[in-house]
Amino acid sequence: MKKILTPILLSFVGYQLFAQHFAGYSNSTTVYPTYQPAKITLYNGKTIFQKEANVFLKNGKLLFRKGKLDMEANMKQIQSVEFADRFYVRMDTMLATVTDTIGKNRILCTTTIDLDAYQSRMVNERVISNFEIGNTQVSASTVDPNNENETYPLVNTYYFEIDGKIIKLHERTLLRKLPKEKRNRLNFYIQMPDFSWADRNYLRKILQLFEE
Repeated sequence: MKKILTPILLSFVGYQLFAQHFAGYSNSTTVYPTYQPAKITLYNGKTIFQKEANVFLKNGKLLFRKGKLDMEANMKQIQSVEFADRFYVRMDTMLATVTDTIGKNRILCTTTIDLDAYQSRMVNERVISNFEIGNTQVSASTVDPNNENETYPLVNTYYFEIDGKIIKLHERTLLRKLPKEKRNRLNFYIQMPDFSWADRNYLRKILQLFEE
């Protein structure tokens, strides 16, 4: 286990966001309020059973509890992580939940804290003691992960895994991936009045186009 652990700093920094959808609020900076047992599969085929694991909502990385310390895993070595109620796969440097599977293709979802919304709220509420305000940016240097009175806005970001490759959900990208005879069906779904890139029923219909 020591080979895949590095110390973690529980702080927030800016990061690039893609197509995101509000997913409610959390009082915790981790997916689970308390650390949970998990089965970790590495790319070398080795399986590790970790008694105390969690997922960091700041960046979607895997955490371990080692004594009194929170430790962050070396994500390059991780292939998947299975908790009792959900299954994650590594997507670049973060974990994504597998929300649906059709054939060999999958719908993936990452859940993270919306840092822009969080920082804006702090400024609006004038709770700025832990922030440095510049001309155009607000950078959060410290956030107490154990503050139960704090709430963090969450966002879900959806992706497709098609033929082993991860793609962002964007009309232009999907149209390029689909054969010409299926593009009208994609446009039909997208133009529906209740369509949303966060609607898993629509995402399943679109993913099905890659299997037919």
